[in-house]
Amino acid sequence: MIMRKAIILMSVLVAVYTSSPAQTDSLALDTTLILNEITVNGVRIINKVDRQLYIPSKTIVKHSSNGYDLLDKLSLNGIKVNVAERKISSTRGGDVQIRINDIKAELQDIISLLPDEVIRVEYIDNPGVRYSDDNLAAVINYVVRRRYSGCAGGASTDQAFATGFNNTDAYFKFNYKKSEFSINYDFSYREYDKRRYSSYTTYNFPDGTVHDKNYIGLNTPFMYATNDLQISYNLAEPDKYTLNIAFKFNNYNSPKRGVNKIVEETGQPDLYLFNIIKDGTQTPAIDIYYSLNMPHNQNIALNAVGTYIGTDYAYLMKDYLYDQSAEQSMQSAPLNDYSYTTDGKKYSLITEAIYSKTMKKEVLSAGAEYTISHTNNDYTGNVNTDAVLNSQKLYFFTGLQGSLWKLNYSLGVGASYNRVYQEDIGFNKWTFRPQLSLKYSPSKNTSIRLSSRLSEITPSLSDLSDVRQQEDDLTASDGNPYLKPWWQNKNSLSFDWDTETFSLNYYGSLSYSSRPIASSIYPELQDDGSYMIITKSENQKNFLQSYQELDFTFHAIKDILDLKAYGSFSTFRSHGNNYLHTYNYWQWGCSAELMLGNWDVGYAFGTADRSLWGEDIDGGENTSTLAASYKYKGFEAGLGVLLLGYAKGYDYYDECLSQYYKSVGHTYIKNNGNMIYFSLAYKFSYGRKYNAGSRKLYNRDDDNGVK
Repeated sequence: MIMRKAIILMSVLVAVYTSSPAQTDSLALDTTLILNEITVNGVRIINKVDRQLYIPSKTIVKHSSNGYDLLDKLSLNGIKVNVAERKISSTRGGDVQIRINDIKAELQDIISLLPDEVIRVEYIDNPGVRYSDDNLAAVINYVVRRRYSGCAGGASTDQAFATGFNNTDAYFKFNYKKSEFSINYDFSYREYDKRRYSSYTTYNFPDGTVHDKNYIGLNTPFMYATNDLQISYNLAEPDKYTLNIAFKFNNYNSPKRGVNKIVEETGQPDLYLFNIIKDGTQTPAIDIYYSLNMPHNQNIALNAVGTYIGTDYAYLMKDYLYDQSAEQSMQSAPLNDYSYTTDGKKYSLITEAIYSKTMKKEVLSAGAEYTISHTNNDYTGNVNTDAVLNSQKLYFFTGLQGSLWKLNYSLGVGASYNRVYQEDIGFNKWTFRPQLSLKYSPSKNTSIRLSSRLSEITPSLSDLSDVRQQEDDLTASDGNPYLKPWWQNKNSLSFDWDTETFSLNYYGSLSYSSRPIASSIYPELQDDGSYMIITKSENQKNFLQSYQELDFTFHAIKDILDLKAYGSFSTFRSHGNNYLHTYNYWQWGCSAELMLGNWDVGYAFGTADRSLWGEDIDGGENTSTLAASYKYKGFEAGLGVLLLGYAKGYDYYDECLSQYYKSVGHTYIKNNGNMIYFSLAYKFSYGRKYNAGSRKLYNRDDDNGVK
C-alpha cells in the first residue's frame, strides 16, 4: 500500500513538472486534489507576478448561472459587477476587458458561459505589453475546460415589472466529431420617461459680463435597443490546431435620447431648450482565427477581423421663448436651430500574430498587430463638413516571464507606429512602451507585487474630427486635428494576504501624464461683439493621480456566507495650459452573499465613483442591489431590486471648474429607483463531450469616429 501511494504521488509530481503552465495551473491549483487517500491541499487565491488566480469552489459554481454571476461571487478586488445590467467596471479607473481562454469575449459569450466549465478565473490587474490598449485597468480571463455535448443551449431573461428594462439572450451549440456550430443572440432594451438633466452655470467673459443660468431639467424620453447576433464554426484538434470562423452583427438603435430644459436668467426671458438625439449603428464583422501548436512547447496564433460600421446620427437642438409649457413654447418659431445629421461609414481591418514558447522556468512571447481604417463621416445641417480620417497602427511586443528563487518577474517592451490624418493634417509617430513587474512571496499566504510601465497614448478618432457642435447661444465644442500622442508613467504596489477565513488586499498606484489630452475651455469673440464658451480637446501640461484601496473579505461561514468591504481614496492634480486644479475623493462599499441549498441571496452597496480629468469632475453610479434566486436542475427563477432605498433613482454628478465656465449638474433617472425585476433561465446540455480549443487572440473595432 505504501509503495502504491508513493508511485501515485510520484506520477503527480512528474505530471506537474512536465506540463505546460496552463496544464500545471489546472492541476496544481485545484482547491483539493484527492488521489486514493492522498490529499493535496491548495488555496483559493494564487498570486502570480502579473495576475491573481481565483479557483471557484463547488458551492460558488453551483449557485452561479452565468459568467457575470460567477464573477460577482468571486469578489475580485477593485472590480464591481452589476449582474442585472451586465456591467463590469474597475474602481481603479480605466477599462475592463473580458476574455475566455484568452479570447476577448462578447456579452453573449459571458452570458452563455456554463460556470461548471470554469477551471479558474485569471485577474490581470496589471495588463502587460501583450495588450495594445493603453487604457486597460484590468483583464479578466476565464480559463474554461470545454465540455460541450452533442448539443447545448439555453435562454434567459431579466424583466422589470414597471419599467422599460429587459435583457434577453439565447444560445445553441452543436458538435459533430471535430466541428462545432454555434449561434448566440442577445437583446437589450431600455425605455425611461423620467430622465432629466439639471445644472447651474456661471459664465464669466473677458469684458466683465457675467451670466448666471439655471437649467431646469424636464423629463425627456430615453430609449435604446441592441440586437447582437453571432454565428460561429469551430474546427479543433486541441493538442494540434484550432480554427474558428465567426460572423458577428450588432445593431444599436436609440431613437429617443437627449435633454430638454427650461433656462432661467435674471433680467432675461425664460427659454425652452428642445434637444433630441437619434443614434443608430449597424456593425457586421468577420473574424477568422487560427492557432497551431508546434514541437518543443511552441505555439503560433493568427487573427484577422474585418469590420464595417454604419452610423446614422441626428442631433436636434432648438431654443424657443418659454410660454407656459414646453408644448406651447414650440408653437412659435425657434430663436435658433443648431441641428445637424451625420452619415458615417468606417471600414477597418485588424490583423495580429503571436508566437510563444514555454521553457523550463521561463515563458517567451512576441507578436505584432496591424490595424488600418478609413472613416468618412458626412455632417449636414448647422454643421456642414465631410470628415475623412485615415489611420494606420503597427504594434510590436516581446515579453519574458520567469522566476529567480522567491522572486517572479515579468518584463517586456512594446513599440508602435501610429499614423492618423484628416487630409494633410495629422501625425505619424513611433512610440515605445516598456514594463517591468516583480512579485515576492514572504510566506505561503502573502505576496507583494510591484510594477512600472511607460505608455504613449494616441488621441481618439472622434477627438481628431474637425467638427463644431453647438449646444446653445453660449456654448459649443470643437474637435482638434492637431492633437498629438502623450506619455503616461504608472507605478503600482499591491499586498495580498489570503487565508481560509479572510482575504486582505492593499493596492496603491501613482501615475503621471505628460502632455495629456483634455478639454480646454475658453471664451471666443464672435462677429457681433459677444462671446461664446468653446470646449476643445488640447494637449495640456501634465496630470498626476494617486490611488489607495483596501479590500477585506470575510468568509463568515465556509461555502455559505461571504462578507466584503472596501474603501479607496483618490487624489487628482490637473495642470492645464491655463489652469491648475486638485481634487480628493473617498469611495466605499460592502456586499454580502448567502448560498444555502438551492437558494442564493446577495446584496451589494457602493458609493458612486468620481474623477477629475482636465477641468471636469465626472461621477458614476451608486450601487444598492438586492437579489434572490432559486435553482433546480437547469431552471432558475429570481427576484431583484435595483437601487434599493434610492427613490430618486440614478444621480450622475458632473462639475466644471473653469474660470470662464463654472457648472454643477445632475443627470437623474428616476425609473431605476427601487426598480423590481424578475429573472428566468433554462440551460441544457447532453451527448458527447467536445473541446473547442483555447484561442489566444481576439480583436474588435467599435470606434465609429463620430463626434
